[in-house]
Amino acid sequence: MAANASAGDVNQYAVLVSNARKSYGAKPVLNDFCMKVPRGCIYGLLGASGCGKTTLLSCVVGRKQLDSGDVFTLGGKPGTPGSGVPGPSVGYMPQEIALVAEFTVRDAVYYFGRILNMDDWLIEERFQKLKVLLDLPPDDRQLKNCSGGQQRRVSFAAAMVHKPQLLILDEPTVGLDPVLRDSIWNHLVEIAEKENTAIIITTHYIEEARQAHKIGLMREGRLLAEESPERLLQLFNTETLEEVFLILSRRQEEGRLNQAIETLADEQNNTIISRAESNTSVMTLPIGNNSSTDFLAPKKPLNNTSAFSLNKHRMKSLMTKNIKQFLRNYGGMSFTFIFPILEILAFLMAVGSDPKDIKLAIINDEARMQQCSNYSIEGTAVPYSFSNCNFTNLACRFIDEIENPMFEFKYYDSLETAFDDIKHGEIVGVLYMASNFSEAYSNRVNNGRQVSDADIDFGEIKVWLDMSNRQIGASVKARLFRLFQDFQVSAFKDCQYNELLGRVPLRFTFEFGVEDEDYTNYMIPGVLLTVMFFLGATLTSTIIVTDRQEGVWDRSIVAGVTSLEIVVTHFATQFCLVVLQTCELIVLTFVIYDKDFEGDMWLIFLFTLFQGVVGMVFGFWISVVSDNHTAANIVCTGMFYPMIVLCGLVWPLEAQPDGLRHFSKCLPFTLPIVSLRQVIKKGYGMDEWQVLDGLGITVLWILILSVISVLAIKASR
Repeated sequence: MAANASAGDVNQYAVLVSNARKSYGAKPVLNDFCMKVPRGCIYGLLGASGCGKTTLLSCVVGRKQLDSGDVFTLGGKPGTPGSGVPGPSVGYMPQEIALVAEFTVRDAVYYFGRILNMDDWLIEERFQKLKVLLDLPPDDRQLKNCSGGQQRRVSFAAAMVHKPQLLILDEPTVGLDPVLRDSIWNHLVEIAEKENTAIIITTHYIEEARQAHKIGLMREGRLLAEESPERLLQLFNTETLEEVFLILSRRQEEGRLNQAIETLADEQNNTIISRAESNTSVMTLPIGNNSSTDFLAPKKPLNNTSAFSLNKHRMKSLMTKNIKQFLRNYGGMSFTFIFPILEILAFLMAVGSDPKDIKLAIINDEARMQQCSNYSIEGTAVPYSFSNCNFTNLACRFIDEIENPMFEFKYYDSLETAFDDIKHGEIVGVLYMASNFSEAYSNRVNNGRQVSDADIDFGEIKVWLDMSNRQIGASVKARLFRLFQDFQVSAFKDCQYNELLGRVPLRFTFEFGVEDEDYTNYMIPGVLLTVMFFLGATLTSTIIVTDRQEGVWDRSIVAGVTSLEIVVTHFATQFCLVVLQTCELIVLTFVIYDKDFEGDMWLIFLFTLFQGVVGMVFGFWISVVSDNHTAANIVCTGMFYPMIVLCGLVWPLEAQPDGLRHFSKCLPFTLPIVSLRQVIKKGYGMDEWQVLDGLGITVLWILILSVISVLAIKASR
């Protein structure tokens, strides 16, 4: 074949591949590959696994691009306007099943018929014929419940439902019953002859390719020979195609492929076209009955789709696919609706409440280990003059007044024993009151400037805390400080002192919120938004990666669906799920658990919904950059922890260095958390800049991630 295909060649053949080269890294997959497939011809492409057959077919249908050379399919380059490829001119059965596992047998055939814009009555007519021909499983059986052989037969039916001009079948007969395989070959011969369909079929069963009109023997990315089976057997004087393949392979290994073919050609007086390369040659000979004028003339394509067009029929079919795929995947459906509830319930029930039953040691030398059993709180603070008060048994009174669900008291008689238990984690702190605590405390209060250092020392309640658990230690410290202040105020009141003297001389007034507000209320905005973000990202990336990895995405595109249609329909389906998840979280948080909010509920709903959409487009981006579920999970989980740490949910943004703080504010949910908190706690509306900032960064992230994802999809075509 000439190095450059002429216009006549392009219009004569169903598939014409000229000087094709394709590599992955340093490994050549196709090397100076040339191939011609006339119309009405069954072309058997034979070769071992890994020799490049599937890569070649992906280039023929426009799913992969050559590094150099040309591919012409149905008279045009795949993917160009008017070529009909991708589109209904081609029926494509990839090597993998490439069908939605949740589809029934009928659903799978109808899906491809509908995206090819066939009427339902015609699809049903074709389905009934294919059902008999391929011995398909029952109509309502889901593909995930079918055997591998049954799934391949359904995949075969989906490729043939619309009677394409070019039928490409990658390993269609693997694992099939010999009788059924023979029936399928007879049908292929029939449609090639009667309907003038060009068929390319790859197979591991080399001998079954004898029924093909023409075969190409492929090894290590090169076409060793291209001819009818009968002429090859005659030319090499063998009885099986296996022997022909073995001879050519050995000659290729020895670097004598050209010489062997030329010698045999002279003996047979055949026409040989060869290329002077040490281990590559292409042989083309007449094709017997198919060598006259039975070539493929370019027909008017059944459709003319651009990469980013939208078609309502295809989109309807895609939406139906997405809905069935979701509703029949019970595990995924449970994750979608139950997981948000579990996450918000775990937060509402586990976060914000005070710690309970913290073990605290009490050493009360004033009571001499009597545990205050014989004292009465009345009379522990008795005024005996206008300016003085008699304090007695204050240690017992303090212990009595700090009884709290947070603490579980354990009484000790020595500091050494208590310190040893702190070291071994038996207790978290020690409260010590000296034997003359009440007397010393009285002197502190009554003597003013004349109080001695000893009275100051013995008039204190000494506390030792284990701060290795900072949260527990800080909670105990804050609670003891507040309880001591309450104890001192009550004692001063009994002594008829101004009770305000018992308080720390620092008064706080709260403009918004309350002093003792549950920590859960502070965390609600951050938890709502982060849960929605990562749920959206995880669910979306999982679904799309599944479609891509199983080949459904590519196979649909070969049938004429555009990437934009797939993205838009996935977006519509996922958006509905995000709305439902948002409703779940809002109802559970603000209705069932009755958490307070000051702002408008619709604005709270809007923030939560938008964050789910950001997570959704983030999941789109993850699915574009990830080849499999493992990579997608690594990207998603790898970004989870840094984003949570930097968003201000764990620790205030004000504690971060300036540069890091500005970076953190650019993350998808950092500013929205601040904005939502202002809505919930202060009642801010859309007229406040702090609210608009959060909505603005959310919308900006949606646009950025959407554009990046669409461009990445376009670049991967």
